Amino acid sequence: MNEIETLDFEIRALMKAGVRPIDPDDDSLFNDLALRTFRYQWQHNLVYQRYCERRMLSPERVKHWSEIPAVPTTAFKHLPLTTFPPEEAQAIYRTSGTTQGSEQRGTHYIRDRSLYEASLRPNLAYHLFPDAKRLPIYVLFWHPNELAQSSLAHMISDAVEQHGTAESRYVFSAAGLDSASLAESLDAAVANNTPVCLMGVMYTFVYFLDWCAEHGKRWQLPKGSRLMDTGGSKGKVREIARNDLYALYSEVLGIPSTMCVNEYGMTELGSQFYDCSLHSAYLREWQPRHKVIVPWVRTQIVDPTTFVPLPAGQTGLLRHLDLANLYSVLALQTEDLGVVVADGFEVLGRASGAELRGCSLAVEDVLAARRNGNG
Repeated sequence: MNEIETLDFEIRALMKAGVRPIDPDDDSLFNDLALRTFRYQWQHNLVYQRYCERRMLSPERVKHWSEIPAVPTTAFKHLPLTTFPPEEAQAIYRTSGTTQGSEQRGTHYIRDRSLYEASLRPNLAYHLFPDAKRLPIYVLFWHPNELAQSSLAHMISDAVEQHGTAESRYVFSAAGLDSASLAESLDAAVANNTPVCLMGVMYTFVYFLDWCAEHGKRWQLPKGSRLMDTGGSKGKVREIARNDLYALYSEVLGIPSTMCVNEYGMTELGSQFYDCSLHSAYLREWQPRHKVIVPWVRTQIVDPTTFVPLPAGQTGLLRHLDLANLYSVLALQTEDLGVVVADGFEVLGRASGAELRGCSLAVEDVLAARRNGNG
């Protein structure tokens, strides 16, 4: 194997070892893989190389993963950030559409979808299916055939394939959410004492809960039923606080909050983050709800202006270093506010205004690096 094939193999081996608590006193493996990934990306992504040079940083100067220059996620809206020709991508994932048009959508070119899945599968299984049960999965989101450039659609489709039964199906399409059909399936689950799994985005769940209120429907779904939601309302439905949503899941569906898992991810990242709630309940080890960091990812909280890492307990912007991004950019600077909690973090919402000034300047730096090098 050549150097990049060896690095790819070693990253997959780390993922295959599965999710486990990160030992803060033994960071040597991640640090080695991250520094080698940084060197590879610096050599093969010339825009990123120039961006790093503007910060007077190079593989020779960077000695620890925490020093690797992070690229703002919004830079993915303006140019392909890859170590390979974009036309060779096995998959292309784009962020949700905006009023600015498709050219303003963040785009992540995936060279090898199997690496994406190598990260996805052990993480989702650990947090949503720790009991290794196959369940009927009802999906309140688009099928990937209808939304081919959605990383979330692919993620959920893969979950159905890996963990679903033959009864699994999609109840959302271009025609909208088929609430009546989903209600019939939940009636059958109760009648047959069959646990189910519901997966979708927050706004489709709110649609369904509102439909249930209008039609006087509620269930006590069988023990072992679970739910995964992601995202926000995106202005599509009424705003609702997270704790109020968990209360409605329990009241209307009979799924306790411990069996409800919120997923946090983004198009620009190859890995996702999940609440610890369900896995903690499975082990009967209660701990405050937070997003868990997997062994092939590191997350920092940084000052919104200086990007200097902040100590635990302080609120700042989330920065992720994800080895699943081997063929794009390892270190990503988000516009999400967060705080370190236990072995992970809490997401506190999106930054705005002055908090994003640093990110805006960093995007300008990326674009300047491209112009200066005629990239």
